[in-house]
This record gives sequence, C-alpha cells and structure tokens, in this order.
Amino acid sequence: MNVYFVRHGESEGNVKSTHQGENVRLSEGGIKQSQFLAKRLKSKDIKVIYASPSLRTKQTAEVISKELRLSVEYWEFLKERRRPSEIEGLSYDHPKASKIFEITKENQSKADWKYSDDESFNDLLNRAKEVEKRLLEHDDGQNILCVSHIGILIMVILHMILQDKLSPEVFWQFYYHSRLENTGISHLAYTKKNGWKLLAWNDTSHL
Repeated sequence: MNVYFVRHGESEGNVKSTHQGENVRLSEGGIKQSQFLAKRLKSKDIKVIYASPSLRTKQTAEVISKELRLSVEYWEFLKERRRPSEIEGLSYDHPKASKIFEITKENQSKADWKYSDDESFNDLLNRAKEVEKRLLEHDDGQNILCVSHIGILIMVILHMILQDKLSPEVFWQFYYHSRLENTGISHLAYTKKNGWKLLAWNDTSHL
C-alpha cells in the first residue's frame, strides 16, 4: 500500500498569519497550488481520496478529485489539531495568542495537558491511531491520498514510523524543527513484512 499525505493549499489564514478555524478558504495562490498538485498526482494511480472536512482541505481535495475523476470521503479524524478557541482569528503575534502559546509550550511534555478546549497530545495521538487503523483496512496494493493539515499529518506520520516510541517530546521537537509546506507531499509505503516506510517528505517539486 502507498499512502500520499498532502497538506492543503495556502489559505487566507496562512496569508494573514492568523490562527485558523474550520471555515477559512483557500487563497488564490492556494487554488493554483492545488491545481499544480492535482496534475502531479495524476501519475500516482490513486484509487481513494480521504480528506478533512474543513473548508481549506475540502477545496484542495475537490480540485484534486476533479482532475483524478474520483470522489472524496471526508474523515473527521483528519481535521487539524484543535487549538484553544480563544485564539481563533487572532494573529500569531497577538499578545493574547502569544501568552497562551507560551503557557502551552511550558506544559507540552505532559501527554494529557490542555489549556482549555484544545486537544492534548494523547487526544491527537488517538486520532492518528484511528487514521492508521482505517488505512490498514485497505488492500496492500492500493494507492491512497489523504488531504489534511500540518499538525495531524505530523502526528499520523510519526505514529506510523515510531509506534510506541513516540512521545510528546519527540512530537514537539519534530513539529518545531521540520517543514511541511502547503501542498507538500509525504509518501509512506506499507507491507505486512516491513511495516511503514517513509519514502518522501514535503515534496513540493510540482510548485
């Protein structure tokens, strides 16, 4: 089985550097990125498309589905990591958002810690496990596309590779020191003999 994980195209929130909710649209640049991505994916013989139901991922997946002539199934499990609702719509450097980020960073090694109505490390990990479980229900030979968001994609991929060795410290270290660009493609292959293998990370050669 081959799974291609892609981050959504550039959103209006990405352009404005604001903390995004679920109803943020793609920017004009994000639509163009999605079109380039769709043409790139035509060579991958993809049979199934799964996507987060958030608007920016939905728009990205719709561009791809039109090019590949496939329908899209939307998974709640692929939604972005839920952040405190207090910061939604605030700029990254807004004093309130910065203070909440500071407090969160001080506690991020605690697997069950939450600031308010956000997700803990374990909450996000449990979603990642569900994504893997559903993917493994497919036949070994299928090529699958998942359109999602940076936080949950990093968690899913790290869980697949590290399994029980994944900790909050490892997740956050990777999260802060890696890049996953808009429409970046990460490719994992699975066999029953060898498990998951990461074959590509953040491939943006289509842009």
